Amino acid sequence: MPRARLPPTLHTKPKIPTTRVAPNAPRLWNAKRRVKTTIGLNPFSANIFKRVEPPLKWLEKYEVQLSSNQPPKQQLAPETLEALRATRTDDELRWWEMERKHLDHFMDVYSPLSHVSSDVRDFLHTNSRYLSPQKVTELLQSPSRFFSKPANVPYESRKQINFPHPNDAVVLMRTPHLSPNYAAFDVPLHFSKLDLRAYLRNVYAVEVLHVRSVVIQQKVKRTQPTDRYSQGALYRPQSIKKMTVQLAKPFVYPEEVKDLDPWEHDDYWQLAKAQFAQERESSEWGLSKPNLEHRKTIAQQAQELLKGKKKWAPTWQLLDSSADMPSDHAPRR
Repeated sequence: MPRARLPPTLHTKPKIPTTRVAPNAPRLWNAKRRVKTTIGLNPFSANIFKRVEPPLKWLEKYEVQLSSNQPPKQQLAPETLEALRATRTDDELRWWEMERKHLDHFMDVYSPLSHVSSDVRDFLHTNSRYLSPQKVTELLQSPSRFFSKPANVPYESRKQINFPHPNDAVVLMRTPHLSPNYAAFDVPLHFSKLDLRAYLRNVYAVEVLHVRSVVIQQKVKRTQPTDRYSQGALYRPQSIKKMTVQLAKPFVYPEEVKDLDPWEHDDYWQLAKAQFAQERESSEWGLSKPNLEHRKTIAQQAQELLKGKKKWAPTWQLLDSSADMPSDHAPRR
């Protein structure tokens, strides 16, 4: 009987971890979460950059070597050298204000700056106008410490604070049918359960145990409902989102105010009704519809005549004949 054969053992290569950062990945200016690829000056290079051979002293030495019989091993391009000389002042060399291609070439030739990472170079080139020599030295010595201070990071690279839109309001609804342990809110459509939970905790110090949400679809409407001939196209208004939360501590909605006299409630509504009626009569609706108030007054006068409360007489007899009339007024024939 043949011997049973064992299946071969499969050896697979270990999977590459997904946490590895690509070389062209974007750098974050947040020092706590930034990818650890920002490289500045080590202690030896920092000592050369600050004391032994600063850029201004290096440029003077470089020009002397060019004029001698022993030129330097690594030479600057003529365009880069002219751009570097243009940044020279009486007592300092503002080399970080050059164009990007000249800046990279100079930093590659100048040995203390040759190992500086590309994100630091990008920051130097982008913010060259706002950087002083002291800030440049702080940045090169410790980029992480430099970027950890918010004042050193430009506005466009900081964490953006987005203010809410005025229409995005969280409205507490009056819900007498719910128990005191529940509260209902009208929230924007983009609001999530976590947003409402964080909003109540941070703003009102209210703890929430459970959140339920529902999106209510509104009814179809017309774009021009008052048009006489065509009421316009059909459309559906934006949906409404409601959330009901379960509170850790019960909350009772305050009772409605019944005495509205301090706010002149009756006078306000009478004025509003009169203004609405006046606008309605002067609008297209009032011009195309009969005057109902006028019809009611005529019907009332007719009832009074039929019941004998009033006697009919021509209008010119009802007027006071003794009214002030001009002496030269002649009656019509």
